Amino acid sequence: MLELHVLGTSSARFAHNRAVSGSFVMTPGGGLLVDCGEGLQQRLLNQNSALKKSELQIRCRMAKVRAILFTHGHLDHCWGLLPMLHTMALEGRTEPLTIIAPTSQKAIDWSINYPSKTPHVESGVDSTDLAILFQQWQSLGAKDEAFGFDIDWVLLPIEEESPFSCPIQPLKGVELTVVPTIHGVPSCAWMVATESGIGKFDREKVDLLNLTTEQIATLADGDDVELDGTVLRADDFRGSEKPPRSLIISGDTTGAVPAFSQLPIKPDLLLHEATFLVANQEKAEMYNHSTSHDAARHAQISNTEVLALTHYSSRITDSNVVEEEAKQLHKRSIASDDGDIFTISRIGEITLYRRNDSWAKFQL
Repeated sequence: MLELHVLGTSSARFAHNRAVSGSFVMTPGGGLLVDCGEGLQQRLLNQNSALKKSELQIRCRMAKVRAILFTHGHLDHCWGLLPMLHTMALEGRTEPLTIIAPTSQKAIDWSINYPSKTPHVESGVDSTDLAILFQQWQSLGAKDEAFGFDIDWVLLPIEEESPFSCPIQPLKGVELTVVPTIHGVPSCAWMVATESGIGKFDREKVDLLNLTTEQIATLADGDDVELDGTVLRADDFRGSEKPPRSLIISGDTTGAVPAFSQLPIKPDLLLHEATFLVANQEKAEMYNHSTSHDAARHAQISNTEVLALTHYSSRITDSNVVEEEAKQLHKRSIASDDGDIFTISRIGEITLYRRNDSWAKFQL
């Protein structure tokens, strides 16, 4: 139903065999990337190669990517984009690609009024704002005609604290929600949710009525049927509606973000940064990052089922310590490793596949 491949769990730089940020999500409507740190295309390739050698029916091919979503413009989250676009072109991609990023209206105005110029400090626009980076990337050869496939570059001004539906929805049957976060630059988390599913058709109940094949097909299609003066309602032959399945991938953020308590639906899974341990709370606040407890509190207020931790500082050598701290507040917490795959079934079962010498399976 939903698959999340965590392909980087380090913070600002590679450390302890951890890569920087980047995740692949497979949905019923196609694949997407959330953030694209340095070397993500190689990590995608390595992950897919490892999966091909396994018995798992799971893949993470670059060709399946329909959209790339950014959480913010710091380079450890986006520096791999331009090389990836060039690789897509070299591989003969023809499918269009949508790239969506948070920004500010001030940054958009600057990029229009001062094209290709880096904002000065007095402008109030950060040089890493994605409105600025988009323009710079395009000037370096990231225009559609350079690749041979269409790219829809979408900038979303983050002006409010509350979550909102993304005005561009590139994947059929999937709802993207923008969840504003706090990181000193325009930033957000991304909620990826499937549509509600219709309930199971009760064939045994239908068979008791000796209906014709045409009548059964009509009921199965959701239309009522008249039988001997009685109307058979199609809804009476369906089980309860299946709720949507959802996950959230948060980029860098402080704790105490209001939007996590205002989500449209309850998340099955939250992938959240835990750059610092609890002992470094002051440092986390200074640099607009989260501790393990900040992540756990966001999981609590959003009613998240499972919290997956990521984006560890290079000071953290043992991620089990991060997990233990988070579990003090949110019992269903787990520290992610590079290569971890989380799957969410139609009925909400969450499974972790961990890439070691083989793929270990854990029900969460």
